[in-house]
Amino acid sequence: MKIKVIAVLFLVIARSMDAGIGAQSTTGTVVVIGWSRTKIVMAVDSRGFDDTEKYRDDICKIVRLDDHSVFTASGNIIHAYRGRALWDAQKEASNAFTGAQKTHNPRVLKTAARSWGDNMVVRINQALKEDPTGSQHMLDKGIFLTGVFTGFEKGSTAMYQVEIVFEPATQRAKQNFYTEHSTVTVQLGALGRNEIVNEVVAAKTHFAKAEHRKWIAAERNIPLRDRDVRWAVRLVQLTMQYHPQKADVGGPIDALEITRRGIRWVQRKPGCNP
Repeated sequence: MKIKVIAVLFLVIARSMDAGIGAQSTTGTVVVIGWSRTKIVMAVDSRGFDDTEKYRDDICKIVRLDDHSVFTASGNIIHAYRGRALWDAQKEASNAFTGAQKTHNPRVLKTAARSWGDNMVVRINQALKEDPTGSQHMLDKGIFLTGVFTGFEKGSTAMYQVEIVFEPATQRAKQNFYTEHSTVTVQLGALGRNEIVNEVVAAKTHFAKAEHRKWIAAERNIPLRDRDVRWAVRLVQLTMQYHPQKADVGGPIDALEITRRGIRWVQRKPGCNP
């Protein structure tokens, strides 16, 4: 699915298909991203589960690339097989960004996104040979995963999205690359456990209108610079409270804002990116 001005992602870290690597799965995640020409905000829950199906609330779902850029993803982020990772999307994102910086290309994010897509296609096609059953299990509506690189590039916000999809005709993975475009004001939306967020953002139902009224009253006590990111946090909280599958979404909420000044973490659990 293509992300327009708004972006909220369904992040999944696939569980191990074999013993040996402690993989983590976050099948119920909601990640809220909003952006304008001058600002990006993001809020995400921390819930996942281990190989024994036990919930854990310490999953880091935002990868800091540098002082002005982050990576997140939708789909299966790790494919572990026979004690090793056949692919690790977060690790590949960090490596791609480091490599892009060395090229001195002013479009570092774009370069990194394209490199990441190329590398993920290679790794997933290799995984399709080594573990075809496990690889097919990773598919969701024909998509293995979608990576999003967002931050500041050449003095303004940028967002690049790369879908890694399965092509039935060739039985191989390929990538779809999208360059997204911002608007003047910050807008937010949702994917993943998205029903509550989308309903509230649309503000058409009684529930959504009531939540907007509550927010209008609450934001008066919030500093102006924090209102967009706190609204994103509130949308995650509402998902935790009201989603029909709310047990799948939970834990501490990590939230940040990116402006020309850099990344400002509004809240972050211990152990995640500095």
